Amino acid sequence: MTVAEQGKNDLIVFDVDGVLVDASRSYPQVVSRSLLWAWIRVLGRIPDSDGFTYEHFAATKTHPAFNDDYDIAWAVINCSAACDSPSLAESLPSPRAWRALIGECGNGDIEGWVRRSFGEIVPRAAVRRVCEEMYFGCDEYEAMGETPLYTTRRKGLWEEDISLVSFHWRDLPLASAIYTGRPHSELALALKLIGWQDFPRGMTITPDDGIMKPSPLGLSILCERAGASSPLFLGDAESDRRTVLAFGKGSFAAIGNFLSDEPRTYNNPEEALREKGLLG
Repeated sequence: MTVAEQGKNDLIVFDVDGVLVDASRSYPQVVSRSLLWAWIRVLGRIPDSDGFTYEHFAATKTHPAFNDDYDIAWAVINCSAACDSPSLAESLPSPRAWRALIGECGNGDIEGWVRRSFGEIVPRAAVRRVCEEMYFGCDEYEAMGETPLYTTRRKGLWEEDISLVSFHWRDLPLASAIYTGRPHSELALALKLIGWQDFPRGMTITPDDGIMKPSPLGLSILCERAGASSPLFLGDAESDRRTVLAFGKGSFAAIGNFLSDEPRTYNNPEEALREKGLLG
């Protein structure tokens, strides 16, 4: 389902993961490795399976509340840890069962749902710190003035990300903005990767601003800053689509293959923008 375009779009809003960068080789690995870290180092159990797979990750992206990949890690760790078996193969739900489980998180309160459903056997703060260190790596983490506690890898998994854009934001005929579930520090890595380091901070909305998709507030603020009213939001997940629906204006372009029920999807942003006459 798409949002019908109401008049001509006057602002282009980009999600980051799956839109500006292909993070399929980084964030799913972050979740998978953090699960193994918790299973072995914290719980002392048996890592007798491949663990969290890309199929698990794709299933999670169909849920509008799971914007934050570190909370995916925390949720799946505590879900598995709640099982009495020492075996990861027996404790980790299949991708299909995992999708059914997260469907019970109906109000978007991931923290409350995890604690009510499984308990907080492995603390959220520790999981988030582990995930962050894995993604940044020691080099980038130390450059931010932080001391790694859990990893000794110099290179971070962010270096596995691949740019999905071959154009610069200044090449576009409309004002551009970014609404992402990445904190600003991780957004900076993505912008470095794609060569958009000069992207204006004021035209970005991140969780550091206290706003998370699918809240339409992010689009409202970006439109106000740009003097716009009908944004085209390029996203790849259910949370992105729900954001546009909640905003009630503009249009949505689905990038990638997470939203299989979309009548039209695009391989990358360039393909979407060219079809809409916004890129030469």
